[in-house]
Amino acid sequence: MIKVAIFGADSPKGGELARILLNHPEVEMTALVAPGQEGKNVTAVHHGFYGEEPLYFTSIFPSPKDTDVLFVASGNAPAEQLASLKKENPDLITIFMEPSEEYRSIGETPVYGLPEINRKPLVRGATAAVIPSPPASATLVALYPLAVNMILNSSLRIEVTMPEDMMGAEIRKAENEIEEMLVSVQKSFEKKIELPVKPSPSTRSMEIDIDLDCSINLEHILELYDMYDDHRFAFPVSGRLSCSDIKATQKCLFTISKPSESTLHIHVVADPRMRGGAGEAVHVMNLLCGLHEKTGLGLKTSDFIQMK
Repeated sequence: MIKVAIFGADSPKGGELARILLNHPEVEMTALVAPGQEGKNVTAVHHGFYGEEPLYFTSIFPSPKDTDVLFVASGNAPAEQLASLKKENPDLITIFMEPSEEYRSIGETPVYGLPEINRKPLVRGATAAVIPSPPASATLVALYPLAVNMILNSSLRIEVTMPEDMMGAEIRKAENEIEEMLVSVQKSFEKKIELPVKPSPSTRSMEIDIDLDCSINLEHILELYDMYDDHRFAFPVSGRLSCSDIKATQKCLFTISKPSESTLHIHVVADPRMRGGAGEAVHVMNLLCGLHEKTGLGLKTSDFIQMK
């Protein structure tokens, strides 16, 4: 079993992560670290845990022998304790769910934890990763095949609809992440990115609409997305998209269309609590630990919707 500890376990990301890991077949949660909440049952902070094996918060950092993977679910982890844990356990896998200067304390530059782009580094010996913001994760999945093929030669308008409580900080991170990753893939990309955002009526849905100039025919564009054939969570879809298809899953679904001969439109749906959040973190852990990437991330129950 993989011994897992979560720092910032009382945060929304920590709660979502604990709900997934509770039923992960290869994981034993050894510490839910939440300074200020020590001794409390997780039910005092998070929903969904009634009737499960009791879990309690602690303020004590996990011991090296009880920790194979440490998730940092909030941005205030003590750097000295991170450094000490890594020193005593050099094989410790550290997964940061928030960008932080604390990276430096572990003496390693984390891999950008977007499996659709960085699966090879994640399975070839890395021991640290940082999880993308939700808008960056979904947007980059949609644009990566175009960037690899040097097709991004115009400005991008990326309109994001996501839960209001996530809009501020996540959007600020997303713009930098999207630009940096696109430039790293397509060196010639230096165009303007517009990133307007509006609130979603749902707490578990994110929709992204991307518009760019592109004169290549749709059939050829669709062929570029065959690169995702061996991935488990990114899917181009030809039919109608519904947010009910992605709620509580790690899936990123998108449709591609040509409104005119010279323009391309991509519509993306994902659950921002999972994609670029807890689901992405578990996906990355699976790859870093040599597990099948879907382990513990099978289809979850979602909204009932009558298909017409």
